[in-house]
Amino acid sequence: MDTGLVAEQFGITRRRVQQLAKAYRESGEIPQLETPGRRPYAEYPDDLEERVLDLRQRLRAGAVVIAHVLRVRDGLSIANNRVHEILQEHDHVSENPTKQGRKRPWVRFERENAAVTVHLDWYHNDRGQQVLAVEDDASRRVFDMIETDGSSASQAVELLESVDEEFDSPIPILEVITDHGSEFVNPRQDDRPWLDHEFERFLHDNDIEHTLCKVGRPQSNGKIERFFQTYEKHRQRFGTLDEFLTFYNEERPHMSLDWDTLETPAEAFERLVPSPAEGGGDLLATEVTVDG
Repeated sequence: MDTGLVAEQFGITRRRVQQLAKAYRESGEIPQLETPGRRPYAEYPDDLEERVLDLRQRLRAGAVVIAHVLRVRDGLSIANNRVHEILQEHDHVSENPTKQGRKRPWVRFERENAAVTVHLDWYHNDRGQQVLAVEDDASRRVFDMIETDGSSASQAVELLESVDEEFDSPIPILEVITDHGSEFVNPRQDDRPWLDHEFERFLHDNDIEHTLCKVGRPQSNGKIERFFQTYEKHRQRFGTLDEFLTFYNEERPHMSLDWDTLETPAEAFERLVPSPAEGGGDLLATEVTVDG
């Protein structure tokens, strides 16, 4: 048999002809060639749509997050596009007019240990309230937050004091990152700290380093800015702030953490908080490259 002639006739290689001939000699059965072209679609469970919509309801997430949860949690081999199609069928997809194309990669710095550096910021929500939150730099855990009618330095001090007393960490907060808001600094004074200012005096008296974001660059405090986007998107679903914080810290996986294990901020805090034996009292930071 001329293997070259057979290979040309069926559009396969001579090596493949030899493999098929050997298989026939050994089994006595005629091998079946696969139909060329695209592989058949994966077989999905009958309740796939229900699973997607359940995750949509609980996490209020998009196709990328939902598909990743299904791959990690349920072991499904599913493409983001298939989840997007399901969400689209149920009117859960809307175009974002402000969405931009892929940006250049950028580098962020984050602490290696939890509980040493926190981000603190005020936010004006769509219900006319002032919101103050304290977020851990390394784990993204939000320790506490308040909703109030007005912002002040004394409220920032009270929130930091309550966090330092309540959260379970063997070391105190060593650094606070804020913007130049008047609740955090005296904008009319260049010398830092300005001890006539209540918040600056509190940090000075407690040996807490005060890191100020660059003026006009909100991304310097981008982690808590991103948290406030999540807050605005999900807050109305919950009756109390405690319920929302439980959802954010303990139920919703965070894409900036261990995404392969669907890690939440609470789980990351447990992983990253130093033990008493480790100390962890240094402001060690790691560079992380973020792709667009």
